[in-house]
Amino acid sequence: MKKSKVVLGILAITAVMSLLAGCGSSEKPAVQAPASQEQAATGHQGHSAAMPKEDPMPMMKELDKSLQDVVKQVKAGQTMDAQKSAAQLVSTTDKVMPHMMDAGLKDNLRKAAVEIKDSVNSGKTDPSALEGKVKAMQDLMKQTTTHLQSMSH
Repeated sequence: MKKSKVVLGILAITAVMSLLAGCGSSEKPAVQAPASQEQAATGHQGHSAAMPKEDPMPMMKELDKSLQDVVKQVKAGQTMDAQKSAAQLVSTTDKVMPHMMDAGLKDNLRKAAVEIKDSVNSGKTDPSALEGKVKAMQDLMKQTTTHLQSMSH
């Protein structure tokens, strides 16, 4: 009688320990499956955060329009409007940058936009000096457009 109680007690303790440890539990695979699905979803979201889903081409058109506005406003002597358009140029450039993969092109595009803005904000803007910066910016925008079109977005 004592032996059977000891054996039964050992079996009961073993069963409780195995349930506490998760061995033989039907819940363990169910817990692992959502975790792996969650990791897969997180990995996908991480990619989505790195590469925005919207189409960058309308932004490139907006960038071009801002650049043309700056040139027109500087030539017309509309300094305040030109400063606003130059700020818009930099802002739009910042919106396009997450879509780009070429770090050098990103840097050059941003520098060109900031140079134009700084030139316009300096007070008296020399239209001929601005033309050189605008030409450089337009060349970079062409390269950027080609770069964005070649990427599988």
